[in-house]
Amino acid sequence: MNWREYQTLQKVAEVDERFVSYVDEGEGAPVVLLHGIPTWGYLWHRWLPVLSPTRRVLIPDLLGFGYSDKNDTFDRSIARQAEMIDAWLEQLGIEHASIVGHDIGGGVALRLATIFPDRVSRLCVMNGVCYDSWPVELMLQLGHPEAYRKMSAGAAITMLRPALKMGFASSPADGVLDGLLAPYATEVGKLSLIRNAAALNTNLTTEITPLLSGITAPTLIVWGEDDKFQPVKYAERLATDIPEATLVRVRDARHFVMIDQHDEVARHLTTFV
Repeated sequence: MNWREYQTLQKVAEVDERFVSYVDEGEGAPVVLLHGIPTWGYLWHRWLPVLSPTRRVLIPDLLGFGYSDKNDTFDRSIARQAEMIDAWLEQLGIEHASIVGHDIGGGVALRLATIFPDRVSRLCVMNGVCYDSWPVELMLQLGHPEAYRKMSAGAAITMLRPALKMGFASSPADGVLDGLLAPYATEVGKLSLIRNAAALNTNLTTEITPLLSGITAPTLIVWGEDDKFQPVKYAERLATDIPEATLVRVRDARHFVMIDQHDEVARHLTTFV
C-alpha cells in the first residue's frame, strides 16, 4: 500500500477545536497505534492486515503531523497529544484500548498510562522517547524558529531523508521514505513539522518518571537493539521501572523496529494484544 492509498482510508474527527485524521479498520478489541516524529500514521500501514482481522485498529495522525490539523496556533507537545488521544477516544465511545507507541508516540503512550490510566488496557512501547533520551540533535536544529525562514520545504526534506534512513537497519522498501515524508513536502507541512520539533520537551517525560512504578496495565517493551536515536539502555530502564514489564530486544533492528523486523515484532504484538 502506498501512502496515497493509505490516505484514502483516513477519516476526520473534530476534537477540541482541532481536527484529527485517522484510520479506523477492523472489529474487536481496540488497538491504537501512535507514530513519532517526523512520521505519521502511514508508518503503521503494514499492520492493518496483521491486526484488523481480529482487532479494531485505530491509527491517528498526531496534531500537526500527517494530515491532521496543521494550523500554526496550537500546542503540539506530547502532553497535549495525550490529552487529544484521550478526548478522541472518548468521542469514539472507546473506554479503554491497547496503546502502542513509537518514538514520541511512545512518550504519548507513557503519559496516557500514567495520567489517563483508565484509557490503557495494555501498553506497548517501541523505541519510544522516555526520561531524558530526547530530543535528538537534528530535531533541536529543525525546531529553531529561524529554520522556517532559512529553509525551503525541499531543503527540509533533503535534510531529513538521510537522517530518517539512519533509523533503518537496511534500506526500506521502495516508496516508504517518500511516503513517511510526503505530508511535509509543502511550505505548510514544513512549517508544521518545524513547530512539532519545537514542541519536543524533555520535561514531559522526566516529570512522569516517579509515576512509572504505578502503571498497572500489562506492558510490553519492544526495542531495536541497534537504535542510534533511542539506545536500548532506556528500554532496560523502563523494564525496571514499570512493574512486571516484559522487554523484548530485537536484533538487527534500529529505530524503526516494526519495519526492520516486521514479522518478529508482529508475533510479539499480536500475542500481547
